[in-house]
Amino acid sequence: MTQTLTEQPDQSVRAKIASWAKGPLFYPIAVLVGFLEGSFVVVPMEPVYIPMMVMKRKQAWLVALALLLGNVLGGLLIYWLGAALADDLLQPMISMFGAQETYDATLQKLREDGFATLFMIGVTPFPFQVGVAAAGAAGFPILLFIAAVASSRSIRFLAIAILVMLVGQSAEKLLKKYDVEILVGGLLLFAGFATYLVFFS
Repeated sequence: MTQTLTEQPDQSVRAKIASWAKGPLFYPIAVLVGFLEGSFVVVPMEPVYIPMMVMKRKQAWLVALALLLGNVLGGLLIYWLGAALADDLLQPMISMFGAQETYDATLQKLREDGFATLFMIGVTPFPFQVGVAAAGAAGFPILLFIAAVASSRSIRFLAIAILVMLVGQSAEKLLKKYDVEILVGGLLLFAGFATYLVFFS
C-alpha cells in the first residue's frame, strides 16, 4: 500500500458519483462504491464516500452499513475467484501486487488460524483483495469468511461515519491532515502482521 488519503480518484469520477448519489439511488450507489473497493479498486475510496456520508450526516451510519454490504459482496466475488480460478486469474493479480510470498504465507496461515487472519487483513493496509483471494483458494468456510470480513471492515466504515456525524465536512480535512500518521500507523500494523505471518506461522 503506497497511496495516502490525499491520492484521490479522478475528480470527474468523484463528481459523477456525487451527482448520482443526490437522486433516489443514493444507497445503491453507496453499496456499489463499497463493492468496488472490496473487489477491483485498489486506491483509497474515502474521497468518494466521505462526501456521501456528509450528505446524510445524521444517517452516516446507514451509509457505512451500505458501504459494508457492498464491501462484503465485493470480497465474496474475489473469494469465489480465489476458489474457482486461483491459477488462471489470481496468479497474475498476485504478481501485479508483488505479493507472492505474502500470499503463500497468508494461504498457510488461513488454513491454520483463518478467522483471526482474515480479521487482521480487514483492519490493516494488507492488500485486501490478496487476502480474500487466499481465503477462497484455501477453502475457508464461507460463513466464517463473511463474519470475519464484516466485523473487521465495519470498524473502518463506522469509525469514519462517527467522525462525520461529529464534525461533518471537516472529517475529510482531518483525515487528510493526519494521513501520514494514519498511513504510518497502518504500515506498522501491517509490518507486524506480515512478520507474524512469515516467522510465526
